[in-house]
Amino acid sequence: MEYTTELLDRTTGDLKTISLGDWVTVTDYGSTKGFGPRQTRAVLSHLGLLQEQLEVSKSGTSRVARRRLTDEAVKAGLGKRVYPKKAGTFPFDVLSPKGQEWIDQRWDDAVQTMAVETASRPMVKAAKECLDTFKASRRLEMTPQMEVCFLSDHFPDLLQVDMCRITGGSPRMVSLHVNTRADQIRAWKAWRKAPLPSTKHVTFNPDLIDT
Repeated sequence: MEYTTELLDRTTGDLKTISLGDWVTVTDYGSTKGFGPRQTRAVLSHLGLLQEQLEVSKSGTSRVARRRLTDEAVKAGLGKRVYPKKAGTFPFDVLSPKGQEWIDQRWDDAVQTMAVETASRPMVKAAKECLDTFKASRRLEMTPQMEVCFLSDHFPDLLQVDMCRITGGSPRMVSLHVNTRADQIRAWKAWRKAPLPSTKHVTFNPDLIDT
């Protein structure tokens, strides 16, 4: 998406449209690298370009955690936060040409560092390989909650920080899904142990039947 600005030509008094270059969303940038939205945000968070923050939902009834550009990144001209006014749309970030160049220079090193961190721990490496194999066998894409539950079920000793590395999810998101799963398991166990409701046996009396 090309962004432009208008400058006043003091000689003629006319406004001139100046191109600011091609700006892309964080998701679209990740696509050029072959990465999905979550993994892209994980890499940019690793680079310190994004940080998790709570934002009030459009309804104003809740707060939503999103990974957005840091104030420092915006001030440096690496990108900007966009808050659409159209109903049904969500806030998003766009990266400036300067921001894209900044990331390009650091992307490969960040991806390599993150891969080394995963490979250096046998359990994390095995968990990632297991999840990748399972995802490849499915016809439908797994949601973040599904991935976290899968890792929790098959690797109960896996740390949440490692789940973040594997799934690309934020710490808040992973914690939410882990706690939701624990609450569901507790509720199911309580339901299973609960006594059955008492029932009264009704005795059949043929004399009550109308002839």
